[in-house]
Amino acid sequence: MAHEGRLLLLFRLWIVRPRPFLLGLLMALVALPACGSGGDDEPTSGATQGAPITIGSKLDTEAQLLAHLMGSVLEDRGYEVRKRIRLGSTDLIRKALLGGDIDVYWEFTGTALGFLDSPPMGDPVAAYETVKRLDASKGVTWLPAAAMNDTYALAVADTGPVTARTLTDLAAFMKTHPDTSLCADPEGGFREDVLPAVARSYGLEFGNTRQVGQSLIPPAVADGQCAVGIVYSTSALMVKHKLRALEDDKKAFGAYTPAPTLLTERLSRWPSLADDVAGLTAALDTPTITRLNAEVEIDGRPAEDVAEDFLRQRGLLSKEG
Repeated sequence: MAHEGRLLLLFRLWIVRPRPFLLGLLMALVALPACGSGGDDEPTSGATQGAPITIGSKLDTEAQLLAHLMGSVLEDRGYEVRKRIRLGSTDLIRKALLGGDIDVYWEFTGTALGFLDSPPMGDPVAAYETVKRLDASKGVTWLPAAAMNDTYALAVADTGPVTARTLTDLAAFMKTHPDTSLCADPEGGFREDVLPAVARSYGLEFGNTRQVGQSLIPPAVADGQCAVGIVYSTSALMVKHKLRALEDDKKAFGAYTPAPTLLTERLSRWPSLADDVAGLTAALDTPTITRLNAEVEIDGRPAEDVAEDFLRQRGLLSKEG
């Protein structure tokens, strides 16, 4: 109706105004939106109208993958995403989050327990609930965590002499094989939440221990230099050297499950953020992220490409690539 009124006015002016003037006026009026139209059809979600979201990551391959995975999912849902990949160590990226230089990054529960001055916890749920509560008092919100657990593990060669599947099985095996050899790195292997924790929970005592650099442990186990090795549970070297991690059935090792963290005061900018990444966090378990790490570190593929392919294979992106 507004356009009809404007055109009627032009018709009445046609005989009293020069036509070039009216032509310009006509074009201007037609270009104007009609009053009250179009408002209901415009996007109103935080994803499409909120501020750009800046995703940071730590230096390691796994952190880069997590950032790229989140970035691709959010872009698919209409967010304007900025990435600061390989931003720095835990201290630096935490400072960037608290200072507002980035909006979100994936932090691990075990790491957070450390800088929040809380002891290690083997139960992933308890660890997550604890860091969520402690960090809330510092103005940081933890979104739901993934199921993966990047912690320490005891691993054996898949076709080696140790047939145990769990650490309880290994304890039973070692009663009849007390000379079972262990490779451990001198820095991490003897931390309170690693070998001492295993000894307390399972009674596992290794009398034949060899100290080896962390990256050299998987090949040493594969070659039979050690029957058991302390490894990171999501390490690409596990895939490369065909190792099998023994299940920590008593949860002796500290839990390190990742979750997106962001300043609570900024959460209102993206009210559907937790829902928008829910499918991604549900898809990330330990075997999955281990395989993705291997595609980057062993196969030499870019982390961004690995992330994109995984999301499409799992149906987590709606838009065509």
